[in-house]
Amino acid sequence: MEIRITESRRQSKTKYRKQLSDILLETALIGCTVGAGGWLIFEMLTEYGQMMPFLGSVLLMTLLCSLTERMEKYGIYIRGGMAVAVTGGFFLLYRQILDGFALYWNTMTDTLGSRAGIYLTRFDTTAIIAEEAARLSFLIYLGMAVAVIGFIILRFHICILVFAEIFAVPIVTVLTGKEPESVAGIIFYIGIFLELNYLLVRSGRKWHSEQSSRAFWFGGVLTCLTILAAGVFLEQIMPAADYASSELVTEAKQEALSAINSLRYRKGKINSLPDGQLKKCGAWTASDDTALKVTMEDPQSLYLRGFTGSVYDGSSWKSIDTEDAYKQKNLFYWLHQDGFYGETQLNQARNLVEDDTLSNKVSDIKIENTKADSQYLYTPYETADLPAGYEGETPLTDSTLKAKGFFGQRNYSFQTNGNLVKDFTVLGARIYQTLAQGDDTAYREDESYYNTFVYSQDTELPTSLETLFRKELGDGGNREQGHTDYYTAISRIRAYLEKNMTYSTATDVYTEKGDFTENFLSESKIGHSVHYATAASLMFRYYGIPSRYVEGYLITPEDIKDKKAGDTVEISGKNGHAWTEIYIDGLGWVPVEMTPEYYEVMKEADLTAGLEAKGAKAAAIPEAEAEPPAEENIQTHWNLRLALFGIEKLLILLLALFDTFCLVFIVTVCGFRIYANYRRKKLFAGTDDRLAVRAMAGYARVLYAHGADLYSERVRDQYREVSRIGQRAAFSPHAVSEEERKNTAACIRCMKEELRKAKSWYENWIMKYIERLY
Repeated sequence: MEIRITESRRQSKTKYRKQLSDILLETALIGCTVGAGGWLIFEMLTEYGQMMPFLGSVLLMTLLCSLTERMEKYGIYIRGGMAVAVTGGFFLLYRQILDGFALYWNTMTDTLGSRAGIYLTRFDTTAIIAEEAARLSFLIYLGMAVAVIGFIILRFHICILVFAEIFAVPIVTVLTGKEPESVAGIIFYIGIFLELNYLLVRSGRKWHSEQSSRAFWFGGVLTCLTILAAGVFLEQIMPAADYASSELVTEAKQEALSAINSLRYRKGKINSLPDGQLKKCGAWTASDDTALKVTMEDPQSLYLRGFTGSVYDGSSWKSIDTEDAYKQKNLFYWLHQDGFYGETQLNQARNLVEDDTLSNKVSDIKIENTKADSQYLYTPYETADLPAGYEGETPLTDSTLKAKGFFGQRNYSFQTNGNLVKDFTVLGARIYQTLAQGDDTAYREDESYYNTFVYSQDTELPTSLETLFRKELGDGGNREQGHTDYYTAISRIRAYLEKNMTYSTATDVYTEKGDFTENFLSESKIGHSVHYATAASLMFRYYGIPSRYVEGYLITPEDIKDKKAGDTVEISGKNGHAWTEIYIDGLGWVPVEMTPEYYEVMKEADLTAGLEAKGAKAAAIPEAEAEPPAEENIQTHWNLRLALFGIEKLLILLLALFDTFCLVFIVTVCGFRIYANYRRKKLFAGTDDRLAVRAMAGYARVLYAHGADLYSERVRDQYREVSRIGQRAAFSPHAVSEEERKNTAACIRCMKEELRKAKSWYENWIMKYIERLY
């Protein structure tokens, strides 16, 4: 009998030891995977490093889940109690939890917006509680939720989700451009491989067998040794200090991204447009394969722009930096609320002027992208309405439309006006007169904001090129005082390129470390549309005119010859082209052809009609100062009128803001006072005499602190008695009498009456509305 009891106890101890080891192992695995993984992701997305409450919550909740699962009798009841407690705590702290969520969400929104160009909606906080308390509450509850998810994955052997966790950190790293913390990263990946090993071993044979335990620990040790050996090897061949600055690594990343983009967006290479990568641009080649199929209700000759480059770095054109674009999110939000889009500005300007010679027929257009780069929507400058789903703010700041979807978009439709580019000089003059007369203040105001952004973004010029242009083109004038008039700038740039450069499709790739444009203008002097468009864009900036580099396709007059409404025009790869676009004040972006071989391909605007009139920001260059000024039809200068209008609007806006602030302030303080009085009366009128007297005594103590030297001796005696009553109500087990409650209320009335008489009207106002004591 004793042997049986001893053996039973021994088996029980062995069973408990195994259960304890299982509990600790599961807790460690979940802590290393979802705990360390959540730590890494949160740190990269929110830049908030104090994650110990989150990790502690994960470990504690995992430990409780694992422990209660093994309790045969009371486990289900304990879990139910835990669920009730957690739910109750959530309802008690839901304001703090929601505020904490909003704080982290807004930080994550800023990170993704500024680094990845992903725009998410921000949330307001209640601003009632401390920020750290809100963060702590949210982290604790988030940790509990993550622990439960991790426990479910482990308990139900969902290997696919464990495997998917491997990609979470790399994806966030690519999006944010931040490197994860190395120690936490090693722990995370060791935990992933150990958990996979644990699940595979446990699903294949009985877990508590000696063979399964040996297989798990052997696999775990092998995994750790492999990861450590790989880390040591990588550290030896590429020290961490040199990794980020390594040119080899940078080029490898660029090549990898280019390869991924090629697989995602292209069906075939039909021409040698380089997507802004100038140092990959060699000889111009193009095939007869159809790039785009365009179906137009009203066939027109159009420029279809795709890639648009705003930032030049000497070797490539790039879109605006995502961080700079995110800073302008509010600007574009309000512009878009007014219906102002940079892509549709030319059509908006046309709608403001009265001129029967300009196209005013809006028609439908459908595009099927067969072999062109599918990451862009190829749209004309005359676009009337954006394709469905493309409204809103993007990290491209209205420069072009980037296709949605992982593989881009091959079919889309929108509305467009007729060819306005061929008449942009006339339209520019008409819109200048219309805005100067003040006929449409909404468009003028929106354009002025967008105009300011364009001049700050698209006039940047490297210092080395500014020196070169001064040598080659002469004095470009003082750009701080305004830009050169458009006609002079276009004429001079064209004349220079025609005289000094040679057009040729047979050009070599420039692989040196020097500047691409400087090499084209000073060394090779041979190039095609990519070279000419790049050089011209930068030369316009030298003259103070905002400009960008564009790649796209041309629908030429020859392409639409004999085409009828509804016919499909097939645009081949040979119609691919690079050109320069400039910003005309008040009008918007228009293409200007700077490649001599393409002068006659598209119908061009009459550059002598309208462009010689000075724009809103035009300034004469030295050689033009001696010429007599052209007679202007507009007597009042637009800049002056715009400035006066802006000052008037600013004053009205400031007054409106001040009035709004005053109104909100009054409503807020009155609301808080009403709420404070309501709570106070509710406490004083409660059925529990003890609680009511405690509340009244506390209120009397606050009143007494505001005027201890102002009360009469009678009121002071009353207050001392009320203090004693309040002490008994708070700490004594004896009941509070009805008479004591009445005496306390009477004391408060006397204190308020004497305090009002002793205080000035301003002090009474402060105490009534700000401190909410009356």
